[in-house]
Amino acid sequence: MENKARFAGIDLCRGIAAYGVVLLHSGDKSWATVNPLSAKLSYLFDFPVPFFLATSFYLLICRRNPDLSWDYWQVRLRRIFLPYIIWTVIFLLVKTIMFSALDQDNKLKELFKDPFSIIFYGGAAIQLYFLPLLLVGTSLIIVAFYLEQLEMHIVLPFILVFLGLIFYHLLIATNNAFLLGPNIAFQSLLNKLIPNHSHINELLRLISVIAAWLVRCLPYFLIAITWRFIRFETNFRLPFSQLTAATLALLIFIIINFFGDLFLPSGFREVLLGYSLLAFGIALSHHLSNNRFIRNLGLCSFGIYLFHPLAINFIEILIKRTQPHILEQVTILSQMIFSLPSFFISWLAVHLLMKNRTIAKYLFST
Repeated sequence: MENKARFAGIDLCRGIAAYGVVLLHSGDKSWATVNPLSAKLSYLFDFPVPFFLATSFYLLICRRNPDLSWDYWQVRLRRIFLPYIIWTVIFLLVKTIMFSALDQDNKLKELFKDPFSIIFYGGAAIQLYFLPLLLVGTSLIIVAFYLEQLEMHIVLPFILVFLGLIFYHLLIATNNAFLLGPNIAFQSLLNKLIPNHSHINELLRLISVIAAWLVRCLPYFLIAITWRFIRFETNFRLPFSQLTAATLALLIFIIINFFGDLFLPSGFREVLLGYSLLAFGIALSHHLSNNRFIRNLGLCSFGIYLFHPLAINFIEILIKRTQPHILEQVTILSQMIFSLPSFFISWLAVHLLMKNRTIAKYLFST
């Protein structure tokens, strides 16, 4: 019962994060002029990927016996690679048909001009980059294996977490982080070392992106290791109730989200957002019934993440034909008009598709 209840809270937060992704993709400067309030709303909903990373590493690491066997890696690779390949093909086909039907030859050429980006960095659709990012981050579990062999003092994991956050902050502050869209990394460093690096081979690009992704995932991974260390290697117990813990975690999440940019570096803010929401979900689970609605929301969240651009495109077509003035500026109202129906359409579509076991396995890794 405890495990089932625990996952209920995580499932609820997964659903919230899935909606956050839909809202983020429901209007930006590539659509039209962005209203300042709309830009602020998007900033406040910039927590889904941090939460998904935190949750992935927590569930991967915070078990008594993390699996490093070849069987585990085969399953892990399948659960990441198969959806990545299939959804890449789906989005390429959909965009090819759409651009051809609308005689948008320039967009069609733009779609296929960078095949390496499509293959390695999720270039077929903006949300797909998360899958190779997660795969690269998962490789850090090898570090966990070696840390397990050490007799660590309780201070060491916290030092490692702080160093990981510093490295990630420096990556962002020096303009070397992964840039979504052009799908490149370490631009500032390469500009200094190789002035004409725009013509360098794809191998260097791949190495630089993998390095940037490893640095991004490192603090998430180290916090998961620290969490595991506290759970299994110490006698620490919360000095207050789970309800109080949930309230504190939510309060921390809200403070960091609204005011974190005033006192936290951006990398610190990102990672702490993800883990404070995860902590809220775990603590809330002890007071949250494990009903079918929440369970289904959690099960469908990954599918919603992958499917939602199709729903947004569908809503966009309807709005262009019925209320085209809504597309003149990105506002909070326009974001709600796009995100709410797109979220529920995606949820319904994923729910229906997952009734077929083969589709669920290959499209959504369930």
